[in-house]
Amino acid sequence: MKVRVANSGFLKGCGVFTGKDMKKCEVIAKLDYEREVTKEQPLAENEKYEHQTYLPDGRIFLVAEPMRYTNHSCSPNSYLYSVEEQYFVIAKEEMAEGTEITIDYELTAVDGDTWECLCGSDNCRGLHKWDFFSLPVLVIMAYAG
Repeated sequence: MKVRVANSGFLKGCGVFTGKDMKKCEVIAKLDYEREVTKEQPLAENEKYEHQTYLPDGRIFLVAEPMRYTNHSCSPNSYLYSVEEQYFVIAKEEMAEGTEITIDYELTAVDGDTWECLCGSDNCRGLHKWDFFSLPVLVIMAYAG
């Protein structure tokens, strides 16, 4: 098994952890969806805003377990890669078995709400806006490679 869900600490709740050593650029998982979120079928009371993903055409999907529990980090060890409306979580670096898998939520978000970051990384940006274009220019340049 490549991943498992476990407790990520008091502030974060659940997280996704590697079930084996991962190599840089290895596909960790494909994001599967439970359903499309629409005006006619909005999030249910037991579903979380943070467990959604947004396609470029504006459609919103509820991410299925286990990857819905992937936490944010301002210094992530993985990233989302999309191809033909499918998203894959890719290792940004080598990871030992048991490492929490993190992504930067702002890389795939546009024009959203503001939220307080709890990642605790040395590069934590503090207050976030769900919008890639609101990132500091140096962060955007670093992600652009």
